Amino acid sequence: MMNKPALLLYFIASAVFMLSVILNNTELMLISKPVIVPAIVFYYLQEKKMIVNWVYMAIVSLFFACDMITLIDPDSFFPLIISLFLLGYLIYFKGIFDDFIRIRYHFVNRTHLLVLLICIFLLVFLQVSLMDIVMASRTEYVWLLVIYGVVLVLIGFISSWNYIMLPSRYTTFMLLASLSFIISDVFYVLKKDYFEIEILEYVNNLAQVLSYYYLTKYFLTKKSRQRNRNNSYIKNT
Repeated sequence: MMNKPALLLYFIASAVFMLSVILNNTELMLISKPVIVPAIVFYYLQEKKMIVNWVYMAIVSLFFACDMITLIDPDSFFPLIISLFLLGYLIYFKGIFDDFIRIRYHFVNRTHLLVLLICIFLLVFLQVSLMDIVMASRTEYVWLLVIYGVVLVLIGFISSWNYIMLPSRYTTFMLLASLSFIISDVFYVLKKDYFEIEILEYVNNLAQVLSYYYLTKYFLTKKSRQRNRNNSYIKNT
């Protein structure tokens, strides 16, 4: 990791940020959180072997904007934060849906099918329960929150399906990124509108921080896999 200073900076900034969350230190949070996304982006630029993926850059830019607005005043800018996160998730969903189309389908054994069905059931159940909580506490922006929840369920389903169809490094990072998004948002809602428990805030922030790393590794390994596949195709022609 010492030869990857940007990644080292990301982990240091993430650790300091998590410490600031535990200590409830606003000053430390204001110093550390703005460093996390730029650090992981510089790591991506350091590791990339081809042209910059502007889809990735758009997603992390939207998430970074949301993080900065959340630091300023999350309540006053709540609809803007939700809209920007939703836009980022829609772009991400488009990417994993393209993978869904490209991945060749094969016979799924009963165990994998059962796991997939359980995941879908839990995602839908969790999202419906959260929608009840949110709608009970917020009468405005209901339609926006419903769309937000549906997109998260679809992201979870597509990521799980892709991983089951093609277990690999890039589908693993895809699944981990998607789960981190879902866990972060679920625990944020629970902490904000239902349970005032500190552990929920810790899990929410930890999942959010890790999601940037998994998202970056997903795009790096995805492009690497596509390049290797193209090279193999050229050799065979």
